[in-house]
Amino acid sequence: MDTGTHSIKNIFGKDQRLVVPLFQRPYVWRQDLQWEPLWDDIRKVAERLLIKQPVRSHFLGAIVLDQIRQPIGRVDSRLIIDGQQRLTTIQLFLEAFADICASMKEEKYFKALRKLTRNDDPMSEDVNEVYKVWPTNIDQEHFCRVMEAGAPEDLRQSYGAKPDANSVNHTIADCYLYFHAEISKWLIADASSTGNKIEALYNTVREYLRMVVIDLDKEDDAQLIFETLNARGTPLLPSDLVKNFLFHRAEIEGEKIEKLYEKYWKSFDIEHKYWREEIGPGHAKRARLDLFLQNYLTLRTTDEVPSAHIYATFRQHAINAKVKPSQHLENVRHYADIYQSFSKFPRQSRMGLFFYRLDMLGVTTVYPFLLELFACYGQDDPELIKVLNYIEGYLVRRMICQLSTRAYSKVFLELLVVFSSDEGNISDRVKNHLTSYDAESNRWPKDAEFKQAWLEKPIYNLLLRQRARMLLEALELQLFTDLTESIEIKSNLTIEHIMPQGWLEHWALPKIENENKEKREKAEATRNRLIHTIGNLTLLTKKLNPSVSNSKWEIKKSAIQKHSALTLNRQICAYETWSEEMIEERGKNLFNVVTQIWSEP
Repeated sequence: MDTGTHSIKNIFGKDQRLVVPLFQRPYVWRQDLQWEPLWDDIRKVAERLLIKQPVRSHFLGAIVLDQIRQPIGRVDSRLIIDGQQRLTTIQLFLEAFADICASMKEEKYFKALRKLTRNDDPMSEDVNEVYKVWPTNIDQEHFCRVMEAGAPEDLRQSYGAKPDANSVNHTIADCYLYFHAEISKWLIADASSTGNKIEALYNTVREYLRMVVIDLDKEDDAQLIFETLNARGTPLLPSDLVKNFLFHRAEIEGEKIEKLYEKYWKSFDIEHKYWREEIGPGHAKRARLDLFLQNYLTLRTTDEVPSAHIYATFRQHAINAKVKPSQHLENVRHYADIYQSFSKFPRQSRMGLFFYRLDMLGVTTVYPFLLELFACYGQDDPELIKVLNYIEGYLVRRMICQLSTRAYSKVFLELLVVFSSDEGNISDRVKNHLTSYDAESNRWPKDAEFKQAWLEKPIYNLLLRQRARMLLEALELQLFTDLTESIEIKSNLTIEHIMPQGWLEHWALPKIENENKEKREKAEATRNRLIHTIGNLTLLTKKLNPSVSNSKWEIKKSAIQKHSALTLNRQICAYETWSEEMIEERGKNLFNVVTQIWSEP
């Protein structure tokens, strides 16, 4: 291993190609976290040079390079084991600066900067070897567009963007546009000093930006070094480490990694906005690809996998499995396609409805089980639909009864045992397994317990709004008949109390004989409890809801009759009056409906 500190001039000044392995992640640096701080650092050094103040070199971090055997006639090359983000960014910065110099007729600086971004080897037969840095496969087209554009307006045109657009919706091109705009703005801020600024900025990037370069030899373990280093500002995702590990092993074992990448991993990079999108609540947010791998590993190891241990668990699983990396890649791709299909079902379909409701319930520990279920059974298999009905009923009934969710990880891990049995149908195995539980932490509530909770629990106060709305939406769908027009329920509906929470003004309690204080307080307590139960809740549009919120029953009923198309609301309007008795009666009627959706186990 050869380690040293080098300037940009030394790193890019000779004909050498720095290649990002195809199995590394795409370019992910962003304006707020990396480009702005980098430009701020460079600008400060240049400004000190301008006023002839003492200047110290600015360190950009470390890069790790590994050897590549090249045939005679090819440009000397190195693999970028770590540091591709900063190296790519510096190249985009230099290209933006060079294009500005060209537009300002600063020919000598343009040519000098070009020597830092282009190789000049007349013996080279590969047109792409002209570039000092060569990104991973998914970024190569966009990198070439930037390097050949010559000006921001031409780059925007190649993407079909507006002439003044700050973004063309691709990170590499957007990086170039950012630096071009910032450098230009700084240079022309004082027209009288533009020439001096160009000189100061050129000297800054050429001489005063430095990196620690670690150049490996054949005795060094490139994979181990890759795993233990972090890129500045953008930590590697567990999925990035998994990708690198699998392709590195495949390369060692002589497999054709280009074909493996095309077949099994390329779509993760092409659809990076989907797979790298962070989802989940608050601090638990993770990239979707990491969440998938966490669920996949939980399934494969039949053990809970903490998010912090995804890569370590995968590595150990891969070693223990004793199969080729290509087989691991094939398995990951297969289950990833299943996982992605969960978000593609039409909302109106039973599967789409199931995953919508599951999302509202916020239960994620069921996903390892669902991955295997969909791997074993086709989407049109009636057994699959039955299983989804059971899972949904189990979760909804426990939610209404306010039973804990803490044991769900264990419940759904234990449920995986149904796939190793061949006795009876899968739906019967799932039902029998879930009904075998009798503890508070895992039992499936029967009708008596469910009914009591349904009628008495203040659903509006106990549940998140999205979950209470989901219940009302489910009731509305169940009330559809062959005679009912099909209506798609949109998410702009809000929960409305039929008897309002602010009932004092227009919904006075009936007079109590002799104004008995104790009876009145009891009546008020009963009303305040009942107004938050399911029997007093419905759905209205966001515009209709506030317009009738605390109105008298006659006014509210008339407005609902006039504007609402929901069956839930047609049934409400059948009542002449609305009182505590009506709330209890409607709650019982809706219980008959809800048990048709999520029946007793």
